[in-house]
Amino acid sequence: MKERIFLCLLLATISLLCSCSEQRYVPDSISSHAEITAKPRTTRSEKSTTLPGPEPQEKELTMIVNGMALDVSWEDNETVEELFVYAQNGTITVNTTIYGGFEQVGSLPQSFSGNDVQMTTEPGDIVLYSGNQLVVFFSSNTWNYTKLGHINLAAEKLAGLLGGDSAVIEVKYE
Repeated sequence: MKERIFLCLLLATISLLCSCSEQRYVPDSISSHAEITAKPRTTRSEKSTTLPGPEPQEKELTMIVNGMALDVSWEDNETVEELFVYAQNGTITVNTTIYGGFEQVGSLPQSFSGNDVQMTTEPGDIVLYSGNQLVVFFSSNTWNYTKLGHINLAAEKLAGLLGGDSAVIEVKYE
């Protein structure tokens, strides 16, 4: 019982901290040498009233596919919050394989809560399937998924990055 209360307080604290982050501009084109991080979509409604000084660096989720850091717009849902908490203990590495010619899919290290809904995915969509499978699309499909986010990259570049037999996907807390 104490563990559940602690986890709830931890998630509430993280959610509160995430609501104080700023959005930043990310260019439309990404080179293979780009190091671009992604974080859950949030806005800052007002400035802090604390004493002046250096602001602490905000932590965020970063997705790296085959060594390339990508710009991701993360969903604001319970599953992404759970990924955020899990990634604080270390990088989540998922070895994926191509499936159906339109997606990369691989097993996550544990099951996460989901809220599956029928959807038609678009290139760049990141979803949770069956509670423990990470799926990244470079084409489209219709099925029941929990949406986690979207990679902001042109479909042609996604196909080049994800169209091989396999991919290594890392989700880091940085």
